[in-house]
Amino acid sequence: MKLRSCSYLLAVLLVAFGIWQVVVLVGGPALTATARLRIPAGWLLLRPPHEVSTLALDGPRLWAGGRDGLVLLDVATGAREPLPAGAPRMHYVKGLLVDRQGALWVAHSTGLSRLARGAWQSYTASDGLLPGPGQSLLEDRQGSVWAGFETGAARYDGTAWHQVTTANGLRFPSVFVMFQDRAGVMWFGSAEPVQGGLSSYDGVHWRHYTVQNGLPHDSINDITQDHTGALWFATGFANRGAAARLQDGQWTILTKQDGLAGNKVRSVFEDRAGRLWFGSEYDGLACHAKDWRIFTPREGIAGWEVKCMVEDRGGCFWLATEDGISRIGPLP
Repeated sequence: MKLRSCSYLLAVLLVAFGIWQVVVLVGGPALTATARLRIPAGWLLLRPPHEVSTLALDGPRLWAGGRDGLVLLDVATGAREPLPAGAPRMHYVKGLLVDRQGALWVAHSTGLSRLARGAWQSYTASDGLLPGPGQSLLEDRQGSVWAGFETGAARYDGTAWHQVTTANGLRFPSVFVMFQDRAGVMWFGSAEPVQGGLSSYDGVHWRHYTVQNGLPHDSINDITQDHTGALWFATGFANRGAAARLQDGQWTILTKQDGLAGNKVRSVFEDRAGRLWFGSEYDGLACHAKDWRIFTPREGIAGWEVKCMVEDRGGCFWLATEDGISRIGPLP
């Protein structure tokens, strides 16, 4: 009893003298686990939700998805809002997309759901989708919505779904991530450790990439394109991997020795200031501008695995991790 009383008194004194900085938590259970963190002023740490795989900004709101389903947050405060009426039961949300018409698409364990003009609609294999859980989402330049699955990808043209599989172009069955570059080329990545790799389609020809022709690892976790036109690929499985840069047909590889937080790169993102961010599987987040800066739970972010990152209109960054959501910044 004396030990508990002393611990409580110490906590009160720390707060009173400002040793702890500002932390906002949505929900009570996370307080004990996070109370020892030094959270910089203005940052938020939100739990629940706990495991979060994907984020999508929707004006003043933020959609977050993960193991326990879909969550809606207020960007200004971090407060949790109720889901629109009629939301289906969704678990293991892996992909979120707000399309140019303002509709929300959700890829989850039983397929795909859409919220448009206040009404929910769900799609399954009987509607022309591939079977199994949804893994990723993308809207292309023509306004078609793509959904990735363990057995391929499907494109919705507004009327019907059209399947893309190993039978008509893909090198591998699983589509974990999709991206369309500025030239209009579609990229499909698989994170499978055995049947992983990268495929691209320019509308005429398919090309395929593995460790045999440039990739540092065959598991592809994320794809983006920076302001110079270079394509970046987050690769790796377990504690192996790297970030791979492809520009003018030449590959450049970055590892922990070059400044990354860890070798397995889980996510890659370029912010509006041109800084590149690399989320790792086990070691936090690395930001590169002129120098490298590392963010981990020791610096106040929610978890060690940064799976997704978005930047809001105010220049703050939202991080989806295995142990909650962080809002950090703005950064100088």
